[in-house]
Amino acid sequence: MKLIYLFVLFFLPFFLSNGKSRIGEYYLGFGYGTVDDSDGLFDGDSFNFFTNSLASDSVDLNFHYTYSGLDTNSSKETFWKLGIGMRYHFDHFHDNDGMFRPFLGAGLQYFDDSGSLLQEEDGFGWTVELGAELSFTQNVSFLFYSKLYGLWKDFRHNDFEINSELNWWLDEENAISIAYLRAIDAGSDSVFFKYMYSWR
Repeated sequence: MKLIYLFVLFFLPFFLSNGKSRIGEYYLGFGYGTVDDSDGLFDGDSFNFFTNSLASDSVDLNFHYTYSGLDTNSSKETFWKLGIGMRYHFDHFHDNDGMFRPFLGAGLQYFDDSGSLLQEEDGFGWTVELGAELSFTQNVSFLFYSKLYGLWKDFRHNDFEINSELNWWLDEENAISIAYLRAIDAGSDSVFFKYMYSWR
């Protein structure tokens, strides 16, 4: 974790002097990260693939796939989820000097958790989210949002996530980011390093 803080502190001046938005753009990307339980019950590696596309000027469609290999004291487990979502963003706060872009989102996803470590049951689920993107320049932005998600078959099986992500567009096509995710009920923390490619 100390390495991540050093990375952010070292590169923060560069992030704040360059920059583009994660909302209202076409891109695809992948990420690698770590996931662990705050009580030390499990840890592991996680891979993430995602894409974002425009449905209209104010609506984004996104697809994502996450796979995690989790180690406990007695077994090796896997967790994966596949989802599709839609975000409606409020763009009237946007101008050339900066941007504050709030959004609302909803989606569908499928969970499979072999050890019931991050989700109590497998199956199709729902998501709702609320967040915003804060842009410092044309290329640097900070994305933060909270997400409530659960299973269709039993609304008692749900969780609440807090997400934050610092994004740096190196040019018009390539971007990198560092992301932190906290799942409240599961008690897990995830840190991701991501790469994104925009074809527009």
